[in-house]
Amino acid sequence: MIKILALLHSAVGRDWQTPPKEMGLKTLYEAEQQGFVEIRGEFQKRQFRLTPMGFQTVERDRRRLEARKS
Repeated sequence: MIKILALLHSAVGRDWQTPPKEMGLKTLYEAEQQGFVEIRGEFQKRQFRLTPMGFQTVERDRRRLEARKS
């Protein structure tokens, strides 16, 4: 789950974007199976974007992290 959260936090908005270079295809597929992201493209040109559920998860986690800093 930590790798999936790292992927979700790397997303900038909900537009299509390339995953971070250190992120493996297995992590992308796990995030897709859990409903956090959508994937498109072939192996070298793979892109992802957050689903509404993925976006809500990121926002909730960011608020949680911000509350811990306070």
